[in-house]
Amino acid sequence: MGQCQDRDGAADIPRAIAGGRPIVELRPRYNYLDEAEYPETGEGGTMRTVLGWITAPYYGIRVRLEAINASHLGAKRFNDDPSQINASPYPLLPDPMYTGVNQAHVEYSNDDAGVHLRLGRQVVRLDNQRWVSDNDFRQVPQLFEGAWASFDGLEKTELEAGYFTKVRNTSGVTNDLRLTVLRAACNPLEGHSIAAYAVLHDQAANGAFTGFADNSYRVVGAKAEGAARLQGIDVAYIAEYARQRPYANGDSRVDADYWRLGAGAATPRWTARYDYEVKGSNSGQYGVQMPLTDFYRYNGWTLTFFNTPRQGLRDGWLTLRWQLLDPLTFYGEAHRFRSDFGGLDLGRENDVGLTWSIMDGLEARLQHARYDPGAGTANDAIRKTWLTLTYAY
Repeated sequence: MGQCQDRDGAADIPRAIAGGRPIVELRPRYNYLDEAEYPETGEGGTMRTVLGWITAPYYGIRVRLEAINASHLGAKRFNDDPSQINASPYPLLPDPMYTGVNQAHVEYSNDDAGVHLRLGRQVVRLDNQRWVSDNDFRQVPQLFEGAWASFDGLEKTELEAGYFTKVRNTSGVTNDLRLTVLRAACNPLEGHSIAAYAVLHDQAANGAFTGFADNSYRVVGAKAEGAARLQGIDVAYIAEYARQRPYANGDSRVDADYWRLGAGAATPRWTARYDYEVKGSNSGQYGVQMPLTDFYRYNGWTLTFFNTPRQGLRDGWLTLRWQLLDPLTFYGEAHRFRSDFGGLDLGRENDVGLTWSIMDGLEARLQHARYDPGAGTANDAIRKTWLTLTYAY
């Protein structure tokens, strides 16, 4: 949509508002959770409703305002309160009821100059979302309050920086933090990229259950990824390394390495790839923690390793995707877990899903996850199933 502006710019503000578009998202979900350590099976429905408005550009400026309601559907036979995780007979389903402001920010874009700015409560997804994400699988997404800037005015180069002072977590609770995010990326060849990043996270109680008084950390890392087309098949690769160290008043034991290697092949119809990720350990004292990550994108859908064991985690997984028919896509992951320190067998997980693209903006997804513990862990078997319907306008 074009700029709403003329000689009398102030007169065009109402036109910018009226010329915007609505934001509507409806996401009901059925949840089934069977965890052996709990006497009862968790079952019930949850619902996300997001309503909002984003204005048309006014001298490159747009305003986005959203309200969100997360509710329960039908009988509630699950625990949605993490503080009751040891008291409730039901497994934890961390989708509590919540009503409040969702995204609320002002953004400025100048495509000619390559400058993009955003100020307010917003989604932050750093690169592949391994270190910073909105964790959108949950009905209440994780959002950050602060400023974000990006610059892509140089050929084959992108620079990003953000500073945030509050985070609303997926339980709907807003906490103070000091989070600085930096990223620089370039594309030396078409289809290939190299990126360097830093995450400085000053928040003593940040969701990492280590037993430390202060879990603040800094991460500095680099990633290379890309794909080459060979006889109609895209051959892809990824290589990433990062080091996590204490930051601000973080505990000195926060000191471990992270790395990932992966490769695979894909066509528009199917994908097959294998990845190996190591969340390292500081000699069994501390395992790399990622409290702001997208938990459902990595290490299995059961969230068994929501918190990295102090011995660290090695995860080798096979990914398969197959488009059965135009509207139907099968997706599967098979994980094998071991500890980084001590070589403990931490078990296996198999995740499968089927997505049906019903029409533009409407999608149904059936997912099932199975975790079975290994000899080196006290974890119990977990089975989870979700049926989600998403409508977005």
